[in-house]
Amino acid sequence: MTGIDKKVLYEQTFSTNFYSLKSFFSTQKEAADKAFELARMIVSSSGSVDESIFEMWSLEMFAKYKIGEDIPKIYSMHDNNEKTWYSPEMVSSSFFWTRYRQYLSQIKGWPMESIEAIDDTTNEIMKSLGNPKSLHPFDKRGIVLGFVQSGKTANFTGLINKAYDVGYKLVIVLSGIHNDLRAQTQIRLNQEVIGMMDKEGKPSGVAKIYTNDADHIITSWTTEENDISSQHGGIRNLNSPTLMVVKKNKTVLESLRDQLIYHRNLYDLDIPVLIVDDEADQASVDTSDPNKNEDPKTINRLIRQILEVFNRKAYAGYTATPFANLLISTEAKTDEEGQDLYPKDFLVGLPKPKGYCGPEEFFNVEEDAEDKRPSLIRHLSEEDTQIFTTIKKKTDAEKFEEVPPQMREAIMAFLLTIAIRNLRGQRKNHNSMLIHTSRFKDVQSNVKDEVARTFEAISHQIQYNPKSKVLTEVKSLFEDDFQLTTKEWPGENPMFIWGEVYEELKRVVDLIQVFEINGNSKDALAYNQYKENGLNVIAVGGDKLSRGLTLEGLSITYYFRNTLMYDTLMQMGRWFGYRNGYMDLCRIYTSEEIASNFEHLAIAMVELREEFDRLAQMGKTPSEYAVKMLSHPSMTLTSPLKMKNAISSNIIYGGTLQQTRLFDTNEQFYRTNMQATEKLVDNLSLSKTNFGKGKTSYYVDSNVKAEIVKDYLSNYETRGDKADSHLMMNYIQLANENRELLNWTVAVVEGDPADRSQLGEYPVNLGSLFLESAVGRGKNVDVPIDKSNNIDIKAIVAPNQEFIDIDPDKIKGIRKREEKRKLRPRERGILLIYPLNPNVDVFKSLDVPFSDNLVPIGLSISFPFTDIDETDVYQINKTVQ
Repeated sequence: MTGIDKKVLYEQTFSTNFYSLKSFFSTQKEAADKAFELARMIVSSSGSVDESIFEMWSLEMFAKYKIGEDIPKIYSMHDNNEKTWYSPEMVSSSFFWTRYRQYLSQIKGWPMESIEAIDDTTNEIMKSLGNPKSLHPFDKRGIVLGFVQSGKTANFTGLINKAYDVGYKLVIVLSGIHNDLRAQTQIRLNQEVIGMMDKEGKPSGVAKIYTNDADHIITSWTTEENDISSQHGGIRNLNSPTLMVVKKNKTVLESLRDQLIYHRNLYDLDIPVLIVDDEADQASVDTSDPNKNEDPKTINRLIRQILEVFNRKAYAGYTATPFANLLISTEAKTDEEGQDLYPKDFLVGLPKPKGYCGPEEFFNVEEDAEDKRPSLIRHLSEEDTQIFTTIKKKTDAEKFEEVPPQMREAIMAFLLTIAIRNLRGQRKNHNSMLIHTSRFKDVQSNVKDEVARTFEAISHQIQYNPKSKVLTEVKSLFEDDFQLTTKEWPGENPMFIWGEVYEELKRVVDLIQVFEINGNSKDALAYNQYKENGLNVIAVGGDKLSRGLTLEGLSITYYFRNTLMYDTLMQMGRWFGYRNGYMDLCRIYTSEEIASNFEHLAIAMVELREEFDRLAQMGKTPSEYAVKMLSHPSMTLTSPLKMKNAISSNIIYGGTLQQTRLFDTNEQFYRTNMQATEKLVDNLSLSKTNFGKGKTSYYVDSNVKAEIVKDYLSNYETRGDKADSHLMMNYIQLANENRELLNWTVAVVEGDPADRSQLGEYPVNLGSLFLESAVGRGKNVDVPIDKSNNIDIKAIVAPNQEFIDIDPDKIKGIRKREEKRKLRPRERGILLIYPLNPNVDVFKSLDVPFSDNLVPIGLSISFPFTDIDETDVYQINKTVQ
């Protein structure tokens, strides 16, 4: 046996034993040590190996398997008081899960931490499902919260494999409402669960690890081409493991229900079933009105009727937008359909996968004033937006006569992205551009035709006319946008000169296709057919592109399709996903309003995951506690038909940092806040100080009564719905009634040397207080195109500024802000005042006569955690007691 063979044997033996032993040891390190010992014994039996070689291999395994490092956080909420039947060792050396795990590692080359995350999260879900070996009836229902385009399919594939291992006989996957997504899911599960042979009779997918034996065969009533039909009934006994992948369609689900009833009656079946509902918020949620005695809507009714066929059943809905699911009535029940699909037993939030680019990469959801990443959002000009605001019905398609300027720029940006990715060694990868401007197919057809004509014209100029105006435009876009963004983007991103990019562009233009993705077109995003050389496509579409289907290698998005519903907006944001090696090249062309709504939604999703985590720590089930969901003044969580059970609750700010980001454009707003702050300062006893080694100066009063803070907030004006001065004042009053937030630290922040060197000194007279210079914020914020809207400076609080009043020795070594906030006493809050330097472009663009006696005033409040009962503007489900 060669050294290479021995190393492979060592890793395979370690991997198998490590996964098997994890559940028997209290730490990963202990399991790894035992697995190394066993691997060493096996390899040594085939010949001696030097001790230093073993040590080197072990070090590589430690790094590869992330042993001893923090694992991604799992947000789970289920009944902690119920003794679970499931333990991870039940599947640690099982057939289906072990095969799938090895397939991900050995065939697909997935990093170990990603496989570990699937293992850990599916274990959490398994604990909440019913025991298939039990003779007693069970009915378990829950929701798994993923990220848009983040690998939810890989997770429920792992869950299905484990379900078969522990004894589930039937798994039904509800896969969207379109044939494309259903077929895509069927292919994936054929490969990664069933383990089928290819057309040449060779093993494919997980069968490459090992083929099915007589005791491990899964049959399927569905194929890549065919959904459930009447022809499948009566020929396969469901007492053996069976998989079905069906779309949420009336005819299909009726046929499935009838065949299952037929089999149950014919064979006297009593088998355990697992239903996995992919995109569980789509079509599955009932929108009928029980107050009008309406029957449940069709898809919801049929899913519930299918569940009612079985005595032992589990339902796991997967979605990235669970708002509608969390608002299902807990009381809804009918004789024929049984209980509604409220996730009564568990909520599990999947951890953010490594390499996944989500809201944090596109938006400053942490509201960190020192986030220096350049924005990837490009706001559309009025010339672009006017075209699409006039298109309100399908007969308006003819109004789109030519590609507007920024759509044309977006096409050029896509060409540059492919060229630069090729130069970075990412040749033969898929590249996609999304254009989504209307739900009307006729409009999409017109847009596709005009985009194809424009692309062809640009292509010809690049290939054959080196002195063309088009080439000058592309070069300017490269130098003024792409080069600058890449240079400032975090990490080491390879850069190239224009000559290299130009030569690559001439090759790239021949590879790009323009597709129309809707029911009117035969075009299809069949990435699998282009896996050898990669598909380079500009995809023009609407609803069909807004959920489920993955746009591989999506880099450039032109999006002008607003909606006032959280879940619809999030699902349309197809730019979330994996962007390894080219995140700096991604761009989103959209309006300022849509970008603002997306950012609010991104923050709402971050807070929802934190809500999952908090409720898990409380040991509550979804039936015992109503999950809070951040609301918006103009958007709704989901469609009005799904909002029947939503009510507003009081905002509880405990354990949060609130800061003003939005500023008005009129002079009186700034004068009002300047006067309110001068009044506050004159009521304080401020002393100048610095904290730690920081260069920022603060004027601090540590003994401020709550009445003074409340009075200030009553006079101070805010814009937007999150850091609302009056809502915060009301919360402080509520906290005071509970003996909290009685005493305050108030600090006025002065501009630091970095601000002064960049913007120049800007002295401020703030009542009785004189500041040498204002604070520089909003330095990297673009001037808004629409001056009628509020301006957003993104963030004002620098890291750790909210903790200046807490003993630094206590904070030392604590990384997470939430943990630091737990150090703040319940009775003490901190108010930070930021006189802002108006010498930044976003403030200079306003028609406001700023001076040393009039500057923008921002504020932030760090609230301690609270003991106030959170029967708590957020939305909650009124039917949860």
